[in-house]
Amino acid sequence: MKFHQLKYKSLLFILFFNALHLLFSGCDFKTKNNRNTSIIDSDSISMWLNKYKKATQDSTKKIYLTKAYLENEKIIKDSLSNRNLLQIADGFYRVKEDSLFKKANYKLQSLSYKIQDSNALAESQWNYAAFYVKKEQFDSGYFYYNKANKLYEAIGNDYSSGKMLYNMAFIEGRLKNYTGSEVLTFKAISKFKPLKKYLRLYYAYNHLGLLYYGLEEYDKALYYYEEALNYLDQVKNKNTRENNLFNNIGLVYQKLGNHEKAKANFKNALKSLNPKNKESEARIISNLGYSKLLSRDTTNLPQEFYRALSIRDSLNDKAGIISSKLHLGEYYAKFNDTTKAIVYVNEAKDLAEATNINVSVLKAYKLLSEIDKMNAGTHLKSYISLKDSLEIEERKTRNKFTRIRFETDEYVEETERLSLQKIWISIIATTFILILLLLYFIKQQRAKNKELQFEAEQQKYNEEIYELILKQQAVLEEGRLQERHRISEELHDGVLSKLFGTRMGIGFLNLEGDSLTLNKHQSYIEELQGIEKEIRVISHELKNEILSSKLSYIKIIESLVLEQSKIVGYTYEVDNDEAISWEEIDEKIKMNFYRITQEALLNINKYAEASKVYLNFKIKENVLQLSIKDNGKGFDINKTRKGIGLSNIHSRMKKIGGNASINSSINSGTNIIASIAI
Repeated sequence: MKFHQLKYKSLLFILFFNALHLLFSGCDFKTKNNRNTSIIDSDSISMWLNKYKKATQDSTKKIYLTKAYLENEKIIKDSLSNRNLLQIADGFYRVKEDSLFKKANYKLQSLSYKIQDSNALAESQWNYAAFYVKKEQFDSGYFYYNKANKLYEAIGNDYSSGKMLYNMAFIEGRLKNYTGSEVLTFKAISKFKPLKKYLRLYYAYNHLGLLYYGLEEYDKALYYYEEALNYLDQVKNKNTRENNLFNNIGLVYQKLGNHEKAKANFKNALKSLNPKNKESEARIISNLGYSKLLSRDTTNLPQEFYRALSIRDSLNDKAGIISSKLHLGEYYAKFNDTTKAIVYVNEAKDLAEATNINVSVLKAYKLLSEIDKMNAGTHLKSYISLKDSLEIEERKTRNKFTRIRFETDEYVEETERLSLQKIWISIIATTFILILLLLYFIKQQRAKNKELQFEAEQQKYNEEIYELILKQQAVLEEGRLQERHRISEELHDGVLSKLFGTRMGIGFLNLEGDSLTLNKHQSYIEELQGIEKEIRVISHELKNEILSSKLSYIKIIESLVLEQSKIVGYTYEVDNDEAISWEEIDEKIKMNFYRITQEALLNINKYAEASKVYLNFKIKENVLQLSIKDNGKGFDINKTRKGIGLSNIHSRMKKIGGNASINSSINSGTNIIASIAI
């Protein structure tokens, strides 16, 4: 427990450190060089694995697999590396490179656990199981199948879980723990049925038939073989498997003494047999010959036994050779050739003892006790002794498998407990990260709030500045009007009166002279009268408020456009609808229209390359509209990302309840329209 506590404290520290790193470094845990190396190495690994798949010689395959394994050691240990290890370990298993298989599979197991890849972890257990079963180390194989099954069950992979259960059932059945094997087989069937895995259901029901055959419950065996045959009908290429099923059914009828049905099934098995499958051919021929022998049908006997023996010799099928020699021993014993019978049975016994096929050793001792009368007692004693020891061993094995299941369940419970502990650690770490993120977001939000507050204050200041500009403009306008009035009054009351008096004085002068002089005198008087009229007109015009305060807003706009036009040098026109009563328009609207104009002119100066700008203010049905149009180069509004300036135009109009639209295209200028109901 101390080790686990230390381990998970370390894990908590690592999670804490990674959380901080994630927060402050943007999750970039790999350098550019590492990523590039990983890509290069991954490509190299794929190349060696592809070469391995295409190779035909095991020696060549080993070379390519080894190169792939060494390259895989250089890359970052992640899910990609793990997938490579899966293929590499499987490859070493297939080419029988035991030491490298164990090394690769151990690394696969360790990395799968580290990166929490449950499926790959289960695959690594399955690899170990298959390896040990191939070595006939069934207890180890059973142990790893059980571990793999628990992992597959945990991740909900019912198909693979069913396979593991079937493999465990197969091992228990082989070691004659029929009850345990039956339970596991039914569990496997419960996994396969909902998935409609017909081939796997065929294997499972065929296995149940074998179990009940071993239990000598032949009716049940036939029932399950029939079920297997039904599922096999739904499988493609069923002929490659039918021979095995027909052979098994034939063996049941052989035990029931119904040799005609037995022989019919063996013949059906031969019909559905692939000619290349010599091992099955020898087995079926031998079984057919044995049914003939039991039914005293000597047709083609003992030739069929010798034919089966010959095939098995060529295949070095030792179990098959033993079976054929036992059949020959029985054949010659039945036909009273005791010497030959004893020779064949002894040869079978010796080979069975040498290969540890104890079931065949028992059969041999039993046959010898029946045909070798002189040594019958010795053979019978050996038979009983071996049978007792095998039963004890089988009992131990059954207990061992029960213990394996129990210990594995304990292991799973401990794993679940540790997983729960890891979950809690993950929850704590996640909570800690979330708290850090929350604090970070709160900090960001506060900064954003300050920024918005600053913008609001700036907006307020802008409005105040604008109001000051208006007031200043109004004061200037007022001063200008007063000055015009003063000049008008001065002209009318002062200059015009004096001029009138002077003209009248000159008019009343009694001048004498020639007609030319008198005409000139009269023309000067008339000219003075004309000057009086002009001064009077000017005086009246100055008094008329044709440039009253209602035009002060437009003057501000014109002043702004004039100032901006000097920067680039474009011509401009400002058109104002006389129906607009600017003194009645809300100051916020005027201020935002001013800022929009300012923003638009700034963009024109920066980007438009325009030679002319046209501003138009108009009102229609209580909707005030500002249009700012230029003849510049324009832009594609669908492709160009909106800058802050254009966004501000939309934002300003939205704030005051209006809307804005921006129309532009390449080489066709830009038109910004802002409108609001008033």
